[in-house]
Amino acid sequence: MPPSLPAVLPIQPFTRPVRGEVTLPGSKSLTNRALLLAALCKDRVVLTSALFSEDTHLMVEALKALGFTVNANADAGTIEVSDQANGFKKDAELFVGLAGTAARFLTALCVAAPSGIYRIDGIPQMRKRPMKGLIDALRSLGADVRCTGVEGFFPLEIHAKGLRGGEVAIDASESSQMLSGLLMVAPLADAPISIKLSAKVREPFVQMTKNMVNQFGGAADFNAVSGSWEVAKKSYTFAGTYAIEPDATAASYFTTLPLVTGGALMLLNLQQGLQGDTQFVEVMQRVGLTATSSPSGLEVSFAPGSIRTGISENFNEFSDTFLTLAAVSPLLSGPTRITGIAHSRKQETDRVAGMVRELRKLGQEVDEHADGDGLTITPRPLTAGVEIETYGDHRFAMSFGILGCHDLHGDGRPWLSIKDPACCAKTFPNFFDVLNSLRPFLIVAIDGGAASGKSSTSRALSERFNFLHVDTGSYYRAITAELLRRGLRTDQIDAVKAALPSITLGTQVDGRAARMEIGGRVVPESEIRGPEVTAAVSHFAAIPEVRSALLTYQRNQADVARAHGFGGMVMEGRDIGSIIFPDAGLRLFLHADPVARAKRRELEGRADAVAERDRLDATRKTAPLVLASGAIDIDSTYLNLEQVVDKISGLITEKLG
Repeated sequence: MPPSLPAVLPIQPFTRPVRGEVTLPGSKSLTNRALLLAALCKDRVVLTSALFSEDTHLMVEALKALGFTVNANADAGTIEVSDQANGFKKDAELFVGLAGTAARFLTALCVAAPSGIYRIDGIPQMRKRPMKGLIDALRSLGADVRCTGVEGFFPLEIHAKGLRGGEVAIDASESSQMLSGLLMVAPLADAPISIKLSAKVREPFVQMTKNMVNQFGGAADFNAVSGSWEVAKKSYTFAGTYAIEPDATAASYFTTLPLVTGGALMLLNLQQGLQGDTQFVEVMQRVGLTATSSPSGLEVSFAPGSIRTGISENFNEFSDTFLTLAAVSPLLSGPTRITGIAHSRKQETDRVAGMVRELRKLGQEVDEHADGDGLTITPRPLTAGVEIETYGDHRFAMSFGILGCHDLHGDGRPWLSIKDPACCAKTFPNFFDVLNSLRPFLIVAIDGGAASGKSSTSRALSERFNFLHVDTGSYYRAITAELLRRGLRTDQIDAVKAALPSITLGTQVDGRAARMEIGGRVVPESEIRGPEVTAAVSHFAAIPEVRSALLTYQRNQADVARAHGFGGMVMEGRDIGSIIFPDAGLRLFLHADPVARAKRRELEGRADAVAERDRLDATRKTAPLVLASGAIDIDSTYLNLEQVVDKISGLITEKLG
């Protein structure tokens, strides 16, 4: 598995225009609607290209708790709902976390059950999100919904007895999910339901719900004459496979990336479909982006010399994407005015106030509109060194993650960091992995014997290019220190083999350096550089099982580098280009005259037996020290550190384009 994201993630800017393809996750909105509708069908339904995230996991687990059979296969991207006749247990407790779709949809679903007592709750923040409009509408249809905390909010206790049908009014102005939940369960009522809106609602998501209700066999439509939504009493009849569209809201981030970095991206399989958030593409075209649809998906591009224009836009119908535009507004020419977003103050967090705070931290001039419905952003020079607060809201993390790809300093140095990047798990768990896959990432493998200049060269290159520095020699020293601590000798081969499986390894990133953790503890430099370790390390490292035990760990350091936002990794050792990363983008072999290396060790205050270490390294059975085929051989005998670093820097620059 890839390493977890750090608590604060520096964003690595793109140093050249983006190029490539993006496979987007399935739509959260469609996946959770389809899960509920599939549960209401009689026959087996398989969702393909489904989203696997925190929100959809909560929905799946809640349906299971209610008694429905749900089998999810993340590798295949499928979720199967079957055996619906055994759904609706008589008693269940449901947890919805902070998932608004799950909260509103499951409330409506439980009320529509023929009988049973259901308790629904989420995290404390969920208890502040609007539910009153849905609760009032359900009660007017005969539902017994009890607010066991504050009236109109979670937690709820539902004593189900079905819905009686008839006319009902609903205020879904604070969240269209409330109307969507009612529309999906309305066909189960004892009689047709006529739904009157008592306040304006965001239409695109309701239209999406209506279309899906009808796709699954229901009958719902808006009657323009009466101004009501009319839903017939009708059983859901869908059976078979239902394909989930790529998430149009998630697409907004990668739609915007070429505007920040230049270049072009193909958003695979993204088409104009059920989702209203596809309107964001039209907004970005007015900003200056070029978008071209094809059977393969949507290609978005931004040409060099084009103008990024500030605009005025009402985001009421696709407000989840307003943060995407707001976050990159500092790069636009002229003010950006965003309106129609008052309801977003009651989502995962107060998104308007949060956006104002974070943009001001970045040095921007931001006017929060007096009516609470919008903000105007006037670009100012960006402030570097800012940590973006995400408020536990995935859309802050992803929006500002895109802004951080802007090369503010012109040399690839990170200037913006994201707090709690893991909050993206709510809808797009691998967002930063996808982003990193588009960023040039170079692995530089440097091999060589003792005192050949590997460490000092690698550290200097790490600083110059902001690459993660991995000294695998220190890893072998740390393992050696641990084996010695356990009382083992270099000649106790069988005992060493037996001990290796119990050594738990981890990685701590300290600045640009990767440090090995053993049992959660970083072995200090003073310990791994001591004379006892120095005398034993080559002997332990020559044991094949020791090298094999470290193979996967060393290769995983590239994932560590990517997860921490580095643009590459410099790994040094004795088998990096030959065994660990034989396909590294740049493989180097440093060597020097033995006399010169011995003098270097003396100047460092060390007394390594250089010739003996060379013999052990070159003659061991597993991964001997060799000049790998295709590696670049550099003789550093008569070169100083700066000359070696400059020589390799030119090679790295060439590789990075």
